[in-house]
Amino acid sequence: MDDIDYPAFRRLDLNLLVAFDALLREGGVSRAADRLCIGQPAMSHALARLRELFQDDILYREGAGMQPTARALALAPRIRRLLAEAQAVTRSAAEFDPAQVTGDFRLALTDPLEALLLPGLVARIRARAPGLSLSVRPIPASRQLEHLDAGNINLALGHFPEVREVHEVQLLFRAGFCCVFNPALLDMPSPIGLADLVRHPHIHTSYTGDAPGLTDRLLADAGLQRHVVAQAASPLAIPFVVKQSPLLAVVPDLVARLFAAHADLAIEPLAVAGLELPISRVTHRRERGDPLTGFVADQVAQAAATLFGEAAAGNSR
Repeated sequence: MDDIDYPAFRRLDLNLLVAFDALLREGGVSRAADRLCIGQPAMSHALARLRELFQDDILYREGAGMQPTARALALAPRIRRLLAEAQAVTRSAAEFDPAQVTGDFRLALTDPLEALLLPGLVARIRARAPGLSLSVRPIPASRQLEHLDAGNINLALGHFPEVREVHEVQLLFRAGFCCVFNPALLDMPSPIGLADLVRHPHIHTSYTGDAPGLTDRLLADAGLQRHVVAQAASPLAIPFVVKQSPLLAVVPDLVARLFAAHADLAIEPLAVAGLELPISRVTHRRERGDPLTGFVADQVAQAAATLFGEAAAGNSR
């Protein structure tokens, strides 16, 4: 059958298939009625309707009991499969068991977030859903939502200043910013203010592509402009550059966490109002209600809360 006959389905009471299964399994009207917690007259009426529907006796009396017809025996396994499939389709998401999940879950996040968040996330997934594989796709931050919309990934993590109505967004944490430099090459005051940032050349990287960053917008609002002499594709290159050159780098503090091994560098927090980077988890609305997506999204949120502590947030929009 190439198509569904909807008018015919509207005339069919699908509860009759439940009655059919109970009648065949119990072998009688009284026991089937007890199985379905209905009265015997109601079950007798259901049997009459089944006989009319299938143009067959379904059950016939033999001695003290009732026996199924050949037609009923042929229909029984097919109807049983239909009922089992209907039950699986309508089963509550509360019955989702991550320990039984197998397959691949695709996500995208920036290099620094991958280095920071993925270890804890993988540990959580392995402990709770050992049959599930996490696959991080190498997608630029500026194109992650595009790939989410296309179904190429199931979840995106990062800074997304522009989302659409089809996106389900949960704020994970707000990252502050730090100034990174080599104190042997640059002398900076403490604390460092916006005016101090423009006194030396910068190396820059951006989470959101080639557009001006948050730091540049705040400087412009204050009538200031920094001099960027180098742009890195990844913030992970920054400590190696500033170690050899008298440059400043302004990076989110989550990135600065990755520079801890560079003990010869200065990493100074910037207490500047408005200088923070919201990091969010984004799924597509079509995945709303999908228990696997909900499970992984929850593990992401908990891994972020463990990693970032007080900076983590539970807000959603």
